[in-house]
Amino acid sequence: MFRIRDLAPRFEHKLFLSATPHNGHSNSFAALLEILDPQRFCRGVPVRNRKLLDTVMVRRLKQDLREIGEEFPQRYVLPIVIDNLPEDAPELKLSRLLQQYRNLREEKLKNAAKSTQTTAMLVITSLQKRLLSSIEAFARTLKVHRTGMEKQAVNRTPIHQASLPLLFESPGADDERAEFSEEEVIAEEDAQMTAASMQAAGQTVRELAILDEMADVANSSRYQPDPRIQQLVQWIRQNLCPDLGQPNAAWLERRVIIFTEYTDTKRYLQQQLQSAIAGSNREQERIDVFHGGIGEERREAIKSAFNADPARHPLRILIATDAAREGVNLQNNCADLFHFDVPWNPSKMEQQTCPKY
Repeated sequence: MFRIRDLAPRFEHKLFLSATPHNGHSNSFAALLEILDPQRFCRGVPVRNRKLLDTVMVRRLKQDLREIGEEFPQRYVLPIVIDNLPEDAPELKLSRLLQQYRNLREEKLKNAAKSTQTTAMLVITSLQKRLLSSIEAFARTLKVHRTGMEKQAVNRTPIHQASLPLLFESPGADDERAEFSEEEVIAEEDAQMTAASMQAAGQTVRELAILDEMADVANSSRYQPDPRIQQLVQWIRQNLCPDLGQPNAAWLERRVIIFTEYTDTKRYLQQQLQSAIAGSNREQERIDVFHGGIGEERREAIKSAFNADPARHPLRILIATDAAREGVNLQNNCADLFHFDVPWNPSKMEQQTCPKY
């Protein structure tokens, strides 16, 4: 079996076509260019000569194609700013407490082994990511972290970061775990969080107090609609169901996708939005979810329903995790997409399935 690098020299003419040419590293880019033209480019040597690059690479963006007459609808990216939160808002209070906890952890572990410091900060970062997603996701993960600390082993074996992939990011569409059931993914996430939490040195009284305070704040507000939910409900009322709140309120022929990274947040979204649209026309048929582990038959049924003519199918709101981020066509009758939580790596937003604009 030949690799591309082995095949390339056998042909005088070569053409690479790609929507995502490389992984963002300059060395990877140079390696690809070397395959196209080994006389001009070499792996390990950064490509700095624009004229050389222009001889082998053609990049066409939608705005370039519009200039030569191609018709592409304009895409609009609109941030929804939520400000003027009270100082005692649970999101802000938890953020401050988590930063205090991080500072205490860093101080306590400043003389610990580098591997221990790295794993401890990975745990904190994971908690921060979940807090930015939803208090519901944060509350459950915080509980797992506390349990891991309580199970702390006397002789801790350092954990390599490669064995904690779900603390870095949730499974994407090309991850084999994307086909696991939600319960399996959550169990693996919890196991990794527990293992990582057990690596750190014992906690101080102040650290334990902050953990308790964060748990109290999170548990008292985790099931309440947060400001983003309120904004979403307002948008749904303005664009999907103008008489929302009235008995048997009618729905317009428009749809929306809402992306979130975490299963806990997806469930929170579904519960909150289902409650918000209660009493409207065919309320139980208006929301569905798309996530990993649902099986091919169920996956195709959701895609078919969401792409169907809105005049014929009642589905209006699809809540999706990263399992729908790439390679899934949900564009036939949807031009609106929300990112409920901004991914830690914002480039993910560009990779997610974008409705037509």
